[in-house]
Amino acid sequence: MDQDRHAAYLILKDVQTEETYSNLAVNRHVRNPGVRAPAFVRELAYGVLRNQLLLDYNIDHLLRDPKTRLKPGLRILLRMGLYQLIGMDGVSDYAAVDETVKLAGRFFKGQRGFVNGVLRAFVRSGKSIVLPDPADEIFYLSVRYSCHAEIVAMWLRAYGTETARGLLESSRNVPPLTLRTNLLMIRRPELMEALVAEGFAPEAGRLTETAVCLDGGEILSGDLYRGGFFSVQDESSQLAVQLLDPRPGDCLLDLCAAPGGKSCAAAEHMMNRGNICSYDIHAEKLHRISDEAKRLGIAIIETSAGDSSRYDPTLDSVADCVWVDAPCSGLGVVRRKPEIKLQPFKKKEEALRKIQTELLAVAGKYVRQEGRLLYTTCTVNPAENEEVTDAFLAANPEYKKEEQVQLLPSVHGTDGFYICLMRRQNDQCRI
Repeated sequence: MDQDRHAAYLILKDVQTEETYSNLAVNRHVRNPGVRAPAFVRELAYGVLRNQLLLDYNIDHLLRDPKTRLKPGLRILLRMGLYQLIGMDGVSDYAAVDETVKLAGRFFKGQRGFVNGVLRAFVRSGKSIVLPDPADEIFYLSVRYSCHAEIVAMWLRAYGTETARGLLESSRNVPPLTLRTNLLMIRRPELMEALVAEGFAPEAGRLTETAVCLDGGEILSGDLYRGGFFSVQDESSQLAVQLLDPRPGDCLLDLCAAPGGKSCAAAEHMMNRGNICSYDIHAEKLHRISDEAKRLGIAIIETSAGDSSRYDPTLDSVADCVWVDAPCSGLGVVRRKPEIKLQPFKKKEEALRKIQTELLAVAGKYVRQEGRLLYTTCTVNPAENEEVTDAFLAANPEYKKEEQVQLLPSVHGTDGFYICLMRRQNDQCRI
């Protein structure tokens, strides 16, 4: 059996049946000893997920009876075969069909002929993709860009057709690999020179002085990474640190800290002087923050487990900076976790809004006068972003909004990311 395609099948099965995040499933299965081409496995698995609704729509059109109910695993195999035929130039039509048929023989006895027939019919059609009638805009865009209709409708309503289509188009793209320069050890020009010496082709980020973009490669296996000269972090999060601008000697509270990238970025910005308290509700994740800080040469981070939505009076007005990187629907990172765009989100929105509102209300009590409060999410949804911060500001007139940015993958090349910086005014300002 082709172990690479087998691994891709297992990844997609885990995502669909176990609701595993794609990045976790990929990282687990590409380590299997039989996998010879991890890049191929990633391309196939992520390609299917990024185009799943489009693939399903065309599979249904190829079936003699479109109402035929396929077993989930059998549909996954057809998606894999179809995606290889339309999305992977390095795979011949023969290999795409034949290898998928072989997998069907392994997992679904008696279905080899069925899988062969469906895929051969598609090849005979000239590999012509079928799309719905554009008159039904939401359904058409949902199928064309493989994005749940609830997300399509929200983006159209919130941002208009042009921006919504840009977001949908970008959702099928492969995201960049972005590094954050560890300013405690090196400056960006020197890091880029060192990367060039290792055979990479780095480019400076557009929004910050720390970001370095790469096409990819085994960047985490070299001496530069082990030595702590950089971390992998999207430029959107690096911009958030830059806007918050924590200074050497500050006290910063990171209330939703795991896995620690933002705490470490803040510590580097503070030149490892001051105090950062990193909290997370999941105690088992705190070691990742400590391990990363050690790798980067950071000594000012303390970790603590706890529910940051519950007020702690000992923290009242103690912090120069408080950062709430709130749990959210994740619609800004669908390029990295494409399974998110396949799922409805409206039912989750109310629960998320409640958590976001509670976290921000508590965080506001911990900021000293003239201190800064930062609220961020990795989503593109006004209900979780502007509406949350506007409600907080209306209820807390001592705060003033200083910066508000909604980053879009289609415009800025970063993850979709919301940043709102607020400052707590002193008593005289509030009179």
